[in-house]
Amino acid sequence: MRVAIYCRVSDDKLKGDGDRRQDIERQISKLSMICEIQGWKEPVIFKDDGLSAFKDDYQSRPAFVNLLREIRARRIQRVLIEDLTRWSRRIEDGLRTMKEASDYGCTVTSSAEGEIDVTIPDGWFKCAIGFLMAEWSSRSTAYKVKSGMDRRKLDLSKVCPSCGVVHLGRHPLNCGCVSCKKKGRVNLMRGNGVEKVGL
Repeated sequence: MRVAIYCRVSDDKLKGDGDRRQDIERQISKLSMICEIQGWKEPVIFKDDGLSAFKDDYQSRPAFVNLLREIRARRIQRVLIEDLTRWSRRIEDGLRTMKEASDYGCTVTSSAEGEIDVTIPDGWFKCAIGFLMAEWSSRSTAYKVKSGMDRRKLDLSKVCPSCGVVHLGRHPLNCGCVSCKKKGRVNLMRGNGVEKVGL
């Protein structure tokens, strides 16, 4: 039996201490240990680092597309994931691809939810609820972020005095506004890259 590990994190943003907010290596380590305990030798690792599972089309996740290709070719018989949200955050795509994996003789096992079998009513229900909650959570977060950005665009106190635009998030590196200069943010362009000085 050939086993695969599928790992995914949706962003590569850093915390204040410089470490990544989400670490894909943590997932790989955890799932590799489970494979070792189960006696599943040399799992093939598929990882989508910094890619969302809430996109309209899962084709934007190359490792997931490759995993599905391997499943369709019947070269993978089991996939281990950390939880359902790593597989998908959309109910329609999630259920369709889970059923497809099952149709090709592949078992998907989640370290959080256990073995997932969408061919039986209880398994389908558990899986559907998991994907439904994941999609609802993603939609809710997206709505809140968009509302906050729309509100900020209308806040005239946030207009950059240098360029007259409301910057959503951090000021661009080449912004020479008074606010940035007061805070000691000096940006220098050097060579092909950008170097931050005085932060």
